[in-house]
Amino acid sequence: MAKATIVYFEEIAHYDNTTRIFRTPSRESLWVKSFENGIAVADPMCGCTITSFAEMIAGCFDKDSNFASELLIAFNCNEDTAFTGIQFEFNGVTLLVTKENADKDKIYAEWDAGRKANAEKYRLEREAYMKTPAYRAERAKQLKIQTRREQVETEVLIIDEQTRIEFKDDEAKANWEKWVELYSKYYYSYGVVKYACRWAKYMQHLMKKHNKSIFQIADKASCLSDTEGITGFMHVCAVSMLSECWKYGDDLRKWHNKECGDEDAKGVINPAVLTINVG
Repeated sequence: MAKATIVYFEEIAHYDNTTRIFRTPSRESLWVKSFENGIAVADPMCGCTITSFAEMIAGCFDKDSNFASELLIAFNCNEDTAFTGIQFEFNGVTLLVTKENADKDKIYAEWDAGRKANAEKYRLEREAYMKTPAYRAERAKQLKIQTRREQVETEVLIIDEQTRIEFKDDEAKANWEKWVELYSKYYYSYGVVKYACRWAKYMQHLMKKHNKSIFQIADKASCLSDTEGITGFMHVCAVSMLSECWKYGDDLRKWHNKECGDEDAKGVINPAVLTINVG
């Protein structure tokens, strides 16, 4: 037997001025997008499970539930307006719940059957597609891209191993070596060091090979040099290190700051920091 769902109409959602928001005494949410011809279309909230949502919906049909009366109030309906069902879509499966199937176990069983049917439909469609010329062309294209990516990554690693970083001067080189010695002691910061070295060397290679500027190759070189997966903060740290010591560091700093919206900024902009100007 379903537990009666008790709700109260709280407000109309501001984002569409249509959806009605209901709350339970425990502050759970039940959003209803529309109510026409006796059918309320509910919108499951992000984070809820099908079992908890099914229990809430089933409870709306319990004789002790006030959902029907609150629904009529929320949509400005007459007292004699019929409420016959709740429709909802959960992870690609659309169900209509009425008094006849208002049981959490039945709702879950119907949803699970729909989920399995969708999975089987997708499997059959995928198998059929894999037999078409379009799939073979797509697969060949993806393999070509993957092969090229692997070739470039190999090239980047070879350049990293065989190339030396060009520094601004001897003092910059000495400072770099101190940083490398210090940062190599820790796993996270060592990742910054490895990425900064690899990125700088690969940019040197591209500039000489293609006669292009930092502004033209920095972004592409950054992506290709990230063979281990860095965070945004690690990227900013690498820019900071290279801007201080690398021969082309000033241009790299300007490129980075331009990407962040202010090419003329002093120092290296950290896009994760929010700056508020108070006039």
